[in-house]
Parts: sequence; structure tokens; C-alpha cells
Amino acid sequence: MIRFARSLILVSAFSFVFAHAGAQTPQRDNRPRTASISGRVTIAGKPAANAKITITELNSEENNPLARIAGGSAREVYNAITDADGRYRVFNLPEGKYEIQALMGSCVREKRSQIEALVESLSLDEGEARADVDFALVRGGVITGRVTDADGRPLIARTISLQIVDEQGQKQEYRNFSNWESFQTDDRGVYRIYALRAGRYLVSAGGDSDGLMVGAAGKYPRTWYPGATIENQAKFVAVTEGGEATGVDIRFGGAKQTYEALGRVVDDETGQPVAGAGVICMKTAGSDGGFGSFGGNSRTDERGNFRFNGLAPGQYQVSLADYESFLTGKASGYFSNGAKFEIQGGDVADVEIRAKRGATIIGAAIVEDADPSAKSNLSQMMIVANSMPASPDGEDRNAITMGMAPTMSRIGGDGGFTIRGVRPGRVMFEAASITDRSLKVVRIERDGADASGGIVVNGVETVSGIRIVLGKSAGVIRGQVQVAGGALPADWRMNVFASREGGAGHSGGYAEVDGRGRFVIEGLLPGEYTLTLTARSQSNPNLPPPAPVTQKVFVTKGQEAQVTMMLDLSKKDQEEEQ
Repeated sequence: MIRFARSLILVSAFSFVFAHAGAQTPQRDNRPRTASISGRVTIAGKPAANAKITITELNSEENNPLARIAGGSAREVYNAITDADGRYRVFNLPEGKYEIQALMGSCVREKRSQIEALVESLSLDEGEARADVDFALVRGGVITGRVTDADGRPLIARTISLQIVDEQGQKQEYRNFSNWESFQTDDRGVYRIYALRAGRYLVSAGGDSDGLMVGAAGKYPRTWYPGATIENQAKFVAVTEGGEATGVDIRFGGAKQTYEALGRVVDDETGQPVAGAGVICMKTAGSDGGFGSFGGNSRTDERGNFRFNGLAPGQYQVSLADYESFLTGKASGYFSNGAKFEIQGGDVADVEIRAKRGATIIGAAIVEDADPSAKSNLSQMMIVANSMPASPDGEDRNAITMGMAPTMSRIGGDGGFTIRGVRPGRVMFEAASITDRSLKVVRIERDGADASGGIVVNGVETVSGIRIVLGKSAGVIRGQVQVAGGALPADWRMNVFASREGGAGHSGGYAEVDGRGRFVIEGLLPGEYTLTLTARSQSNPNLPPPAPVTQKVFVTKGQEAQVTMMLDLSKKDQEEEQ
């Protein structure tokens, strides 16, 4: 729960920062373009002519959710059209990782999970000719219907949620971002979701499914077809290959009443109002089962007052979140343990956040062994301080539940930074960049001594002499996975995670293992890493996975680390050293 809440708060912060500061588009490079990808597309075993193939090259930050928010996660996109025999081929590709997608109407993969739809992932070596990237498709099904309110009026831009139900009654949320627009109702309240695998579905709308930003819960309670507000009273919708399930209409009852919460932020010592403080609101529980929905952000007025509107019944938490300090360079210098409140059937007033004076951390960031362009990008970076209390008792327990909103500071032109309002505890640092995401924290120093394990902050104090050393994360781990003790089922996927030993900040990465057992993890700092290999079913996440494999590997600057990992399906404990 702690990690989940922290992730939501960080996503909110970076969304704001990058929306205002902009993102850079990756430029073409001079890498050798000697690889190729080819294959064949069929529909029900017959050639699929004129199918569009899209090949997207992914950079080392593609799997980083913050990088996705910042934009520019893909380098280049290549397109091809299949010939009369359903074949395609794309030349002049550089070495790297790719996603290949077949765009063919409402078709789906014949023997793949409904989640992955028409996407294939792989990695290419220099000069490699990959000639077996085939797509065996079948006609997908369709669910269509209309969403209306209690008076029969159409509801526009409402999000439809699908759950696919297997023969054992296990439910799985259906997601397909390639046709996400079909999950929205149009101006008539009509939706038409296509490219569905044959099977049984539960269809619903309202509640938290209406989106992260709709008053933390949406105006209407979640309602399942044909009009049930309790899931076990919902009716299954059967979808056949190439078939269309029509009339799957959802009619809401009365609109859910929404309310507002009023509160203020006061100085914990003086009781005086704190003006201009940023406040964030998150839902923690409610009658519709929602958790973690973003209730909005606000800023206190000159009397320290804040207001949140459009809140549905449920439990909420509010806390200080001073993210605008990255842009303005001004921070309030406060932190808080937040406050909880519950909306039961009316507005809530007098929510009070006690703001406490935090520590100030003064330091400088430098780039180690980097080109001048990397050093010039320092002014587009920020240093983020995450503080964990020494003992999660009393008020600190509530602070942890709130996700421990981080404090941050933009790096000045001379490399200096000042972070205000830091909570007492052990502080870890991260670096985030808008223009050069290859720069990562190599180590932390305090008065010349290594402090990569974090620094301890006690109360209201000024901590100086901090030096954050950044380095170019250009290291690469290239690996091969061999499977023993049986065959991995076709719909299972393997991933490898790399974690840097003793590294400051969050150093590491991960990659999906391709169909030939290969993987490449890029953007790594020099050092020792622990690799963790996992495997899981894409179509049935309830199947028990094999035990993960762990292995050590060293990444040296300017060199590529080669590694072979063995997944033995007959073993439970799979640890080895390299």
C-alpha cells in the first residue's frame, strides 16, 4: 500500500512538472542499420493482404512510467503493408528493442492473451534478419450498447469497463490500449468495443471506472449490465469469434450525490494559517470499492483555507504536496502527517492539516566524466528527497500511509540546490531530468564521506555539505535465458529485473525476454547488479509461477555485460552466483 500511494503521488507530481516544462523528442542517430524484420499475417489460416504492420523502436526508458509521462519514449516508427500472400519485410533497422503490431480491423491473436492483443516484443542484434514474426489472427468479437441516466438521457464520454471470466469463474480486467477510444460512449451514449477474444464478459460503467480525475469516484455508482449495482447480480455477455453482442445497455439509477470538503493548513507551533501551501487529496476507501483515486489538488488562500469539490461518499486523506516549487524555486518549508476525513452524506468542514517546519538540505550536483552537453542540462534537472521516519509509530504511521510526499528542488546553473521542508528520518535522493534522462545518481557524499545509504535528518536543522554525483547510465546487460525441466507454455512471458547493489537512488531496469530467450537492459550505471528472472501466465494470472531466478552480474563502463540465465521448471529455489 505504501508503494502504491507513493507511486500515485509521484505520478501526479511529474505530470504537473512535465506538462509545464515540456519534453524533448529523441533525435535520429548514426547507428548501423543492418537488421530486418519479416513475417506473415493470416486470418483464420488465410493470407491477410493489406494489413498494416507498425514497428516501434523502444529506448532504454520505455519501461519507466515517469519517462512515459515525460514523453519521447519511442525513438522511431516504421510501417509496412502486407502483400497478397500476407507477407511483409522491413529493412534498415538498427540494433535495439522493438514492439511490432499488426493492425487489421477487429482481429485478435489466435493463441495469445486478450491483454497483449496484436503486439509482439523482441530485440534485434546488429545485422540480424528476424524472419519469423508471424501474426495468426482470428476475427474478434464486438460488444455494443448504450449508457443512459435514470431518465433515459444519453451519457457522453463515459468509460466502459470489461472483465473477462474464464471457465473457473476467475475474473480479469480487460485492457487494450490500441482501441481505448472504443471504451468511451459517444454523443448518443453509444459505445462499441471491438477486437474482443471469444469468451464471457462482465460489462460495467460508473464509479471509479469513470476515470482517475472524476471527483475521485464519478457521479454515478458502478453499475453492471443489465442494471445491477452489485457485481454478483450482473449478467454475463457471451462473445463469439467474429460475432456482435448488441443491446448491452446500462441504465443508471439516480445520480450519486457529490460533496465538498473544506479545511485549512495551520502552523503546528503557532497555530497561524499557512498561505499558498499545496494540498493533495486521495480517496482511500468507499462504498464502490475505490482505492487510491486522485481527489484533486488545491492551494491554500491567504487565510490558509483549501477546498475540494465533487467528492463521493468514502474515506479520504489530505496532505501537503509542494510540487510547484520545482518551477518557482520557492518552497513553503513545511511537511505534514496529513489528515483523514470521511464523507457519509454531507459536506465536510474543519479538516485541519498541522504543518510542521522541516529541515533544509543544501548541496550541489556534479556530473562525473560526462560530456559538456550533459553538464549543461543540470539546470533542467531536479533533486528529489524521500524521507522515511526512523520508527513508523504514532503520527508517523499516518505519514507513511499518505505515501510520504517527497520534497524537491531544481538544480541551479552552478549545480547548487536547496530542498526545504524535509521530514525527519533517513533521506534518500533521486535525480530526475526533463532533457537528459540518462543521468542518474552514482553516489551521495556528505562533507566528503560516502552517504549513498542516505542521511539522517533530525527536526528543524540545516544540513549542508551534500554532494550528489551524477553519471551517464550507458551500461548494457545482454542476456540469454535457457529453459530446462519442461517447456514454458506459449502464453507465458518472462521478464528480467536488474537492481544495482549499494546504489544511491533507484538504479536498475528491466526487460521482457523475447521469443528466442534473449533480453537487453540498457541505461545502467557501472557496478554490481542482481538480476531476477520471473515468468508468469498472460491469460491466467492466478496460475502459480515458477520460482524466480537470481544471478549476479557486473556492468563495466564502456563494455557490454553478457549473461546466461537458466530457468529450471523442476526447481523451487533457483539462486546462483556469477
